[in-house]
Amino acid sequence: MKNIQQPGTGMAFLKAGAASALLLTGLSFTPVFATSEDDRNLQPIYHLYNEGQYVSTVSDQQAVEEILDEKISQLQPQFADLKLEVDKDFSMLEEQVFERNLPQEEEAMAQAAAEVEIKASAFALSINGRETLQVKDQAAYDEMIRQVKLAYATPEELAAWEQRKGLNEALPELQPGQANILSLTIAENLSGAANQTKPSLVMQPEQAAKYLLTGERSYTVHEGDKAEELAAIFGMELEELTALNPGIDLGKMTPGTQLNVSEAGPLVTVQVKKQQKQIALIPHQSLKTDDPTLLKGQSKLKQQGKNGRKHVTAEVETVNGEQVSHAVLNEQATLQPIDHIVMNGTMEPPSVGAGTFMWPAEDGRITSKRGQRWGRLHNGIDIAHPSGPAIKSADHGIVKAAGAAGTFGNRVIVDHQNGYETIYAHLSSIDVKVGEVVPQGTKLGNMGNTGRSTGVHLHFEVSLNGVTQDPLKYIN
Repeated sequence: MKNIQQPGTGMAFLKAGAASALLLTGLSFTPVFATSEDDRNLQPIYHLYNEGQYVSTVSDQQAVEEILDEKISQLQPQFADLKLEVDKDFSMLEEQVFERNLPQEEEAMAQAAAEVEIKASAFALSINGRETLQVKDQAAYDEMIRQVKLAYATPEELAAWEQRKGLNEALPELQPGQANILSLTIAENLSGAANQTKPSLVMQPEQAAKYLLTGERSYTVHEGDKAEELAAIFGMELEELTALNPGIDLGKMTPGTQLNVSEAGPLVTVQVKKQQKQIALIPHQSLKTDDPTLLKGQSKLKQQGKNGRKHVTAEVETVNGEQVSHAVLNEQATLQPIDHIVMNGTMEPPSVGAGTFMWPAEDGRITSKRGQRWGRLHNGIDIAHPSGPAIKSADHGIVKAAGAAGTFGNRVIVDHQNGYETIYAHLSSIDVKVGEVVPQGTKLGNMGNTGRSTGVHLHFEVSLNGVTQDPLKYIN
């Protein structure tokens, strides 16, 4: 058992029959001898102490060591990467006596094995003098600090900065997307020292770094863990631990249970100052110009806009990743922006028809022509399509009527101001109002099934000076 050391020579001796003097020397094996004219009959016994308190007395030092070594061996598979050892607060004190009378020595051995705790050799981090967490060793401690720094710098930036520290050299030229660290500090006073701790409390460097950066820490319950002891270990009251773990009965914890053992919030303040070069946009301008060849309300794209690019070198300071200052040092345009230009029509829309008519629907086919139907004259043509496409003004004109009209359902009448009128009936919706000027192709509404109708279609009529005409004389 490596942490129970045999002392060297130079021990104080006492005469036989005198009161025995015991000296406790933590993590040590200290013999105290009694002397007499004939000490050949003296025999050793060993007093066991844990955390300064007497545990028991035994006669076999090696047996104690073997029991504790076995306790380490049983625990080691759970913590294969840790060095386990007997708690440094355990010690054995040897005394020489004339007669050994230890009738309950087996019980004493069992008591010692139960009370002595096995610890992990670890390296503790303290923040402003307060011990906060434990990692495996000095190397793990250094990696933890590195991981904290890497939260706010790339590995390349960090390596270059550490190489430059202490050297009076000019900063290397930056390419877009690169940065030079000017300073990187942790505001709190951090210190580390070797110690012992409960094996389950030893954290991996990545876990420890996350805890420092976010305050988030979980703990996996192990055999023998008690809620009260865990609360004390993590520096809180049992009520606080309970509040952090709603839905978990801390009195019935089982191995493997995950506990939240900390309030969220960073434990360290990482201040970083960088010189960085980035690619930034140069926004393009949006311009509008008049075009007398376009009708009012119409527009046409003359030139598609495109943003420019520039390289911006700036000095940026952050605290825990939040930017607190930004000073531009240099800007260099690499691509000039192109203006976005839209032409807006200024020409008054024509209200007088040209006398030439366009197909009045975006889609559809003729299902009924002008003529006698069902014992009466059908004055127009029917154009049908199940999707109900847009209905458009067949020529320039002014809306004379728009709305519901008996058997026509929703209908629009356009006066083309040249003797012609057109009627658009059975619309599902109307998009224009009376008096509105509608150039040829203007959407009037959508094909529908309103009024007296046998399906989705447009009833379209053409009249000249009040006399209905055959629409097929004017449209194909």
